[in-house]
Amino acid sequence: MLRLGGKLFPLHLAMAFLIAAVSRTALFFGSMLVPVPNEAGLPISPLTANTALDLAYYQWAREMYFGEAHMIVDHFVRFFSGNLNGNFFLPGPLFPSVLHIFDYGDGNTLLLSAFYLLLSTALVAIWLWWFNRNGAAPIWLYLFALLPTPYWFMLNVSTDLLFAVVVGAFWLLWFHIKARSLRRMISVAAVIVVAALLRPNALSLLLFLCVDVLIWEFALKQGRQARRRGMFFAALVASIFILIGTLYAPYFHAVVSGSVAIGYFGYLPRQYLEGLWPDLPVALNLGFSWFGLVAAKLLYLTGLRPSFGDTALPFVILRMLPGAIVLPGLIWSLLRAEWRERLFVVFFLAPIFLGVAQDRYLLPIQPVLFYYGICAWREIVGYYRKFRIRTA
Repeated sequence: MLRLGGKLFPLHLAMAFLIAAVSRTALFFGSMLVPVPNEAGLPISPLTANTALDLAYYQWAREMYFGEAHMIVDHFVRFFSGNLNGNFFLPGPLFPSVLHIFDYGDGNTLLLSAFYLLLSTALVAIWLWWFNRNGAAPIWLYLFALLPTPYWFMLNVSTDLLFAVVVGAFWLLWFHIKARSLRRMISVAAVIVVAALLRPNALSLLLFLCVDVLIWEFALKQGRQARRRGMFFAALVASIFILIGTLYAPYFHAVVSGSVAIGYFGYLPRQYLEGLWPDLPVALNLGFSWFGLVAAKLLYLTGLRPSFGDTALPFVILRMLPGAIVLPGLIWSLLRAEWRERLFVVFFLAPIFLGVAQDRYLLPIQPVLFYYGICAWREIVGYYRKFRIRTA
């Protein structure tokens, strides 16, 4: 144990912090010398402008927000009047603003990349503290410190790491601060606003928040004051939801329309829905095929998928490794977690299943599912030991 500020600090937690910080710093500077290839074979480095993860789209959005703002009004007018020609749809303004503030682009990438290094290190440190506080064994802390996916999105300048920070803040504020103080509620509101400005997934957070509060304040307490408070809160959240939904309607339309062209294990969603085994009876054909689509999306979502491009096999295997913890964690969370946490996971996953299921979209709740994975493996090992004893 280390003593910091008069308090005992577990040595294994300090070691996990150190491993996370040193390994991230080493990758940051090492990739300057030897860039890491992405799935398209393009170099990823702090000295190279990100050529993947829709960065060109966000750079275009930056020009719209800060140079062609008058076109945004025309964009919404054309969309809601039924004129969808040109697929003009905008993301939230926060990430284009970050690109603008740091002036990120060819020849000027290092400052924002360094910010992502600090952000990634701080984020993993907070989650390691949370894991330790909830009784995770040291081996799990070390494994989380070395989890490959967060390293990738530290190097890839995109919305993914920023949204992971926002969702992590929401999780800790909502589930792990017991007192319902005004300061806490203001903090939650601020996090929701930031999330809404960053990605449309904030809508799922809003819906979860609305349902959770209604159940807690309205259905369970049954008091008149609680009902009024719950109804007022629901009306407020519904108003925010309608506003954000209106802003993101063109975006959702484009994403859902484009997702039909993305296949899973060589088959398009349409083929799964129509049935992959026409020789079987219709009920079996559709039942197996629809279940197969759900299973395929779950595997893609947890990183257990083939490469979308020409990625070297060691990188593919490295990307798949977290799935051995995250997939059991996802299943365990849906079956065994506390009901409010289960509700959160369901609401977060719902819009992802409507669109393209990729492991990058799971990054914001990957630490949560990692913890559930710890719980799942504890149970698996426990059942195995009991079985060994009974059969000995």
